[in-house]
Amino acid sequence: MKIHLVCVLIGAALLQTKAAVYGQLINVSAKNISFKELIQKIERQSSYRFVYEDELIRSMRAQDVSFEQKDVREVLSTSIGDLPIQYEIIDNTIILKKGANQQQTKEIVGFVFDKEGAPVHNATVRVKGTFRASATNAQGRFAIGVLPGDKYIEISMLGYHTKELSVSSNLSHVVLDAVQYALDESVVTVQTGYRALTDAQLTGAVANINREDYDQRVAVSGNFLENLEGKLAGLVYNPQSNDLSIRGVSTFDAVRKPLIVLDGFPTEIDIQNINPNDIVSVNVLKDAAAASIYGSRASNGVIVIETKRGKMGVTKFNLRATTAIQPRPDFGYMNYAGSGALASILKDNLLIDKTAVRTEYTGKLMASTPVHEAVFDFKEGKITQTEMNAQVAALGDFDNLQQYKELFYRNALTNQIDFDLSGGSDKHTYLLGANYLGEWGDYIETDNKRILLNFASTHSLNRLMYLDFKGTYQNRKSNSPYRRVGINDFQPYERLVDEHGDALPVIWGVNTFGGSSRFSSIISGNNDLNIENGLYDQLYYPYADVFRANNKTNTSAVRFQARLNTKITSWLDFDFGGAYEDERNLVSSLKQEDFFDMRRLMNYRASKAPVTGRPIFDQLPKGDLLSRDNESIKSYTVRGQFNFNYSSPSKDHQLSGVVGSEIRRIENSNYLTSVFGYDGQTLIYTPIDFTAFNASQKPAFDTTLPNTSIPSVSYQNYFGENYDDRRFVSFYGDATYLYKNRYALTGSIRTDQSNLFGTDPQYRYKPFYSLGANWSIHQEEFMKDLDWVSLLKIRTAYGVNGNTPTSANGKYLILNSDINYTYFPFEKYYDVLSPENSSMRWERTATYNVGLDFALWKYRLSGSLDYYRKNSTDVIGLLSSDPTSGFNSYNANTATIVNNGFEMQVTSANIQHSGFSWKTQLTGSFNFNNVKEVMTAQPTGIEAQVPLVSQIEYVATRPIGALFAYNYVGLNEKGQPEIMDKNGNRRMVSTSASGGNTEITIEDMQYMGTTAPRHVIGLNNQFSLGQFDLSFLLMYYGGHVMRTQAPDPYVTNRSFLEEGLNYWKQAGDEATTDIPGFMVVGSPNYFNTYAKTGYTYANKFVKKADFIRLRDIVLTYRLKEDFTNRFKLSNTMVRFQIQNPLKYTFSDNSIDPDAINRATGARSLPRQAMYSISLYTNF
Repeated sequence: MKIHLVCVLIGAALLQTKAAVYGQLINVSAKNISFKELIQKIERQSSYRFVYEDELIRSMRAQDVSFEQKDVREVLSTSIGDLPIQYEIIDNTIILKKGANQQQTKEIVGFVFDKEGAPVHNATVRVKGTFRASATNAQGRFAIGVLPGDKYIEISMLGYHTKELSVSSNLSHVVLDAVQYALDESVVTVQTGYRALTDAQLTGAVANINREDYDQRVAVSGNFLENLEGKLAGLVYNPQSNDLSIRGVSTFDAVRKPLIVLDGFPTEIDIQNINPNDIVSVNVLKDAAAASIYGSRASNGVIVIETKRGKMGVTKFNLRATTAIQPRPDFGYMNYAGSGALASILKDNLLIDKTAVRTEYTGKLMASTPVHEAVFDFKEGKITQTEMNAQVAALGDFDNLQQYKELFYRNALTNQIDFDLSGGSDKHTYLLGANYLGEWGDYIETDNKRILLNFASTHSLNRLMYLDFKGTYQNRKSNSPYRRVGINDFQPYERLVDEHGDALPVIWGVNTFGGSSRFSSIISGNNDLNIENGLYDQLYYPYADVFRANNKTNTSAVRFQARLNTKITSWLDFDFGGAYEDERNLVSSLKQEDFFDMRRLMNYRASKAPVTGRPIFDQLPKGDLLSRDNESIKSYTVRGQFNFNYSSPSKDHQLSGVVGSEIRRIENSNYLTSVFGYDGQTLIYTPIDFTAFNASQKPAFDTTLPNTSIPSVSYQNYFGENYDDRRFVSFYGDATYLYKNRYALTGSIRTDQSNLFGTDPQYRYKPFYSLGANWSIHQEEFMKDLDWVSLLKIRTAYGVNGNTPTSANGKYLILNSDINYTYFPFEKYYDVLSPENSSMRWERTATYNVGLDFALWKYRLSGSLDYYRKNSTDVIGLLSSDPTSGFNSYNANTATIVNNGFEMQVTSANIQHSGFSWKTQLTGSFNFNNVKEVMTAQPTGIEAQVPLVSQIEYVATRPIGALFAYNYVGLNEKGQPEIMDKNGNRRMVSTSASGGNTEITIEDMQYMGTTAPRHVIGLNNQFSLGQFDLSFLLMYYGGHVMRTQAPDPYVTNRSFLEEGLNYWKQAGDEATTDIPGFMVVGSPNYFNTYAKTGYTYANKFVKKADFIRLRDIVLTYRLKEDFTNRFKLSNTMVRFQIQNPLKYTFSDNSIDPDAINRATGARSLPRQAMYSISLYTNF
């Protein structure tokens, strides 16, 4: 169902049902009727709804009434007369209360305008100190009743400063002052999750975004982080690479991403459970003074999210609907080699390879490609070289790349609908919301559907107690192929479907994780014999196979939280609350009987009947294979805290803060089970013999089945269980002292206890803490004459927080249990995952921050500047140990990481007129990461044979993500690749027979830079002209590098670069090429694979990765209120959005740094531009 059709139908239905009932003038004529009958008459004629206690009006009768086209206030005032009833009108809700008669209420009328003289619609007018409120109409008019004791009214509106006026003042032309794109410090509040701080109380580094700026962009995919990119200095989120960090990375082993706090409590469940349309504010706590209240989980920063709550008044409905389309991926970016070039380079490989003879294929019952056949025929003297070359060249006449793209990829489509309703009284408020997200991926057979339900309520239980409750439920169902058919799963000249669209087989099979392989192939004639004998067809049909196995994920998650606040004194109250989360994931993997892997496995596990010679499928029964992995994440937090907020009578001294304790527990578990011979129709499956199932054996039909790549069966792939339990107990305190609203001092302390670490008291009870101060210079007397300075404040803070490890460590041996199924009876055994380590401790990060906040010319120009230094010690990593202890390495506190940086966030109201405005926001995050000192485990075993240049992770004095390369100087006269070593000598990386790490050191390499961006800049411009708004966001990522792929004649799949055809073939070629040729064992020109890394990891293949991307363009049209009011709609707008339409890479625009592995150079398909249209409306 198309989303725009849904929106039209919903809108039409709503307009039909609502337009007829919204008439605010009353016609009523009656004598001696009950008050309840009068209420019913008014409700039938208007949109007003009454709230009252039945006992209040049960026996009361209204005055005789006769009204024609009269306002409801006049009707009520006359009807009540001297009855002991009072009424309040809040939007379309009329609240009846017991009290003095309404005749004591005096109605006052006024008009509200902006500075340009335009009426302000929907401003809230409230009698100060009461819940009596009204709203202005389209003409700016309001009417509200006041009692004799009422002295002031307050007029407020989003985007304007609140105004307080005497009820006796002239209200005929009230002018509200607009906020100049920034809120001043008396009204800005920062939510830390534990309490709210005004800007005057803040000494730490915090970046925040309000609802208006957050809503500037549509989070089409349902990921709220998309709306934060480039908006908050210090937070770096790239929606293409999904990288998320705050002020760099400070750990190796522990959690790298920031802590997410939702409505005051940390969350462990998938952030996709957070409805982006429910978010009203986001605060990013960046330094220790802001975040150390979270202790051991705050080292990477904290993202605090506040979501909607209900609003007092008549029920309000909000609707948002979005539909988006994204074209097929751009395969041109991948630089895939054509079928002719791939056939040619494969021919060259086979000609040089002396072991590439027909018997190596047919003798082992494996199939060979047409290129192989041509080369074999040439080697055997059956054809000439010219004939061989002609046969190979003919294969380039057809290339299946376009066919592959059309068969396996499609345009992606996303639909999202969000709906909520809210309302309430002065005692209770409520909000109910629902969100639907449907995604159809760009690869066939992939889709995702998500439903989010949420409920929020507030309850004023009495004058001392207040309850806040929220609950969410999420259900997500996603489908994907068990194994995607990749571009390298077949030869480039093979047709995938016939003229009727039916799947065709290809020559070779496919590996378990993708990629064409001759070892899983079979000779076509032998395959025919097997089918005749009763075995399964063992050819690989790519286009059919993608439909024969799938993964289905069903996720259900609930989250409940509640907070009860009890007022103790005027300056002291107590909060008790908590949050509970439960996320269940059921991942079902179904491999149908005719799936390629299943057909091979069944054939190789079949027994042969002694008499008939026919196959017997006794070890592995016929049918499907269904595996189910049940995953569970449960967590709870229970918190109790005292909140104090004391002010001296003179208001010169203010002391506020919290003291409390919390308990937190996180449980992760999963169990995997599988059934064989499964029939999805009858739900029947067949038991199997695990001993035989797990055993390695020669196939019974070994004369026709290749004795290569025999499918292995591991019990652990089908059955298993894991459990992880992490518990925390914390005590904390946080306080702020504010003097004369100019000088602020802050301090916090927290101690975390956990079952994750050892028991050494030297480390166990170390607290996390912070100290901070600020000076509001603009409040000083000497600044009074500088009226162009609206805000000038200096902040400084120092503190220590921590991080939680992801690996298992602790005082005791940590074991992994398993069962050996090789023999019968089965034997239990244990592996030691980690040795005991009583001195393991939290990673600790000490942060120093100094900042400047400013606003000039009444906030026409405002912003903040911050410098920070983060010093992370006791960083957990792998450390080498004495092999006689039973371990080559173990986890320990081994390193120190330093992050220095500078951040800026500047907002400018460039032009601001009634008909046109232009606002610019610039954010900059500059982070310089450095591993100060580190002890690492030395490679052992097989890892010691892997090239050192590809293993380097953490090096002292270099950043995380450091990239090294060889100083490549080209080929020598033998065609061997050479580098320049640390002593300035030309040499090969390795000269031994096999190669190894002993011949080269890191000093022989060049440090090229880091793969992580050091500079991130966002430039956002917003234009408003009449009913239109236009915005665009430019993102710059720079200061980092990327490795690119080296042309290599040994690459024979689609990743082959055609420049690789110009490889070294004979002496003298080194003058025209620096691409090494083939390594011929026994020849004087031989060099080993390790030596070749001098070329493949050469400095010439490292480029700067700086790029700029136009992240989005958003055009919004806001329908005029005088039009939408006819249908009782408000704030109606249509929004068009384009995401990622353009990018420019400074070093090489043919490369997208977001679509390449910057460490290896492997490319991936880039994300295409996404086009969306959205409808917003309220009613």
